[in-house]
Amino acid sequence: MSCYSQVLEAVFHLSKKGGMNRSLSNIKRLCEIYNHPEKAYPTIHVAGTNGKGSVCTKIAACLQEQGYRVGLYTSPHIASFRERIRIDMEMIAEEEIAPLFEEISSTLNQARIEATLFEVATLLAFLYFQKKQVEIAVIETGLGGLWDATNVIEPLVSVITSIGYDHMDVLGPTLEDIGRAKAGIIKRGAPTVIGPDVSYSFMEKFAKESPLIQSAFQDQDFDRENQETARLALSMIRDSFPMSESCLAKGLLAKPSCRFESHIREKEIILDVAHNGHGFARLLINLPHRYPSHNYRFIVGFSKGKNIEECAHLIEEKAFAVHLVGGEHPRLATVDEIAPAFKKKENLFREVSLGEAVRRALGIATEKPEILVIAGSFFIMRDARKALGIEDPEDPCLWYDPCKIAPISYGAALL
Repeated sequence: MSCYSQVLEAVFHLSKKGGMNRSLSNIKRLCEIYNHPEKAYPTIHVAGTNGKGSVCTKIAACLQEQGYRVGLYTSPHIASFRERIRIDMEMIAEEEIAPLFEEISSTLNQARIEATLFEVATLLAFLYFQKKQVEIAVIETGLGGLWDATNVIEPLVSVITSIGYDHMDVLGPTLEDIGRAKAGIIKRGAPTVIGPDVSYSFMEKFAKESPLIQSAFQDQDFDRENQETARLALSMIRDSFPMSESCLAKGLLAKPSCRFESHIREKEIILDVAHNGHGFARLLINLPHRYPSHNYRFIVGFSKGKNIEECAHLIEEKAFAVHLVGGEHPRLATVDEIAPAFKKKENLFREVSLGEAVRRALGIATEKPEILVIAGSFFIMRDARKALGIEDPEDPCLWYDPCKIAPISYGAALL
């Protein structure tokens, strides 16, 4: 029997191989072998360049507040692979994941299927949710939608949160290419909810046989927009999954870790996985909205293949100082690869580690109140949390911010 440490070794090996299978043949075949675990419970499917993890978490939290048994599948993880697969926000246990992973590995060998990490993780989630008899599962796409391994489900409702430039090497160089890939999760007869920045006229081309509903709520605080998108998605399933206003209001305040997550040390610190131009643009709108008359000191690291030049340009418009970090993860860009994208060399620091960057940043005082923003790749966040002494790094759970983000009022009607 495999132990969890062996699972982690296998996961690391698969992650180093990387890549995306531009076909659903593997996951369809695997689902057939296991008698379609993805059909054992109703689902909600969420795609988008940014915001999809937050919307998934909010939807799942609302359903859980109402008392439903809810599966949640998201990616990537921050500290533990187990974060990706949760039931009622509890991560899959080590003793559950190891035998399932071993069984899937055996099936792959017998069927001679060379699967990607994401295909394996997706099947594992399907099987775990079936085994634990969830009443509904909220499923986040990994990349795009059309060829994403999650796109074998037949959801009650599909959600597309936003469309922006990211993963162009896989999805295509234009917003039309990216939008077309994400529109691949639209299913005949099932309603699709789209965020306020998504082009209705473009998505309408792919939703000819499906109701298309757009959120009209826009706000400087992108979490408020995510709340409204999640609320609309839940309203589409109210006949099957009714919900009280109080459960809705509380659940919508849930956030995954590192989404404008605030902590107080020597300075106030924001952790945010803005990792592309669209994400940084939203972050840099929200900062002065929440923290006017402050300096913004950034610690940033990027995954390879991102448009670092675009992100650097946006950061330099608002940042008082920037600390550049790399890391041990094989998908992280090095400081030497990041540095040329930053044209302003004053108050630009090359750091040997994220821990050293945090120590230096917290130790530098300015006359003006200062906010420290740690942003960029998911793959720097574990070290960031560790350096700040935040939580058990094996389980960065969702968090609530009720004091800073008031729930939107939806009236007295029940969903």
